[in-house]
Amino acid sequence: MRRRTAKIFNDYNEYRDRPFGLKWGTAFAMEELMRGIRQNEQEAQKDPLPKPQMTLHEIDHVLTEAFLSRKPVVIQLNLKDDFGRLLDDVEGNFIGEAYDDCFVIDQQPIMWEDVRHIELKEAKKWFDLA
Repeated sequence: MRRRTAKIFNDYNEYRDRPFGLKWGTAFAMEELMRGIRQNEQEAQKDPLPKPQMTLHEIDHVLTEAFLSRKPVVIQLNLKDDFGRLLDDVEGNFIGEAYDDCFVIDQQPIMWEDVRHIELKEAKKWFDLA
């Protein structure tokens, strides 16, 4: 049997390495960091295409149908973010609350003039998911 010598680590060029436990502590956070980087990348690359502009009468017709059938709606707004891209679609239920200047989707007021396109959100059936 060979006798092993003790391992002695000397500092090199006045550099003091971190203890082993600290090195591995950062490795576990890398997955969260990479997930955040991928989400930021997807956010930066998205550019929703504009849907056709609807008239106030067409918007009102879709909201009426959503209220009577109790179906959620998907709304594309004419609003843009800081980079000039259209904002994400607003999804929610319309419970009939409407005023002269706005209507309410899931307790969020939406100005009539901000609506570009609105449609009923079709629910996916369990048998169509495969």
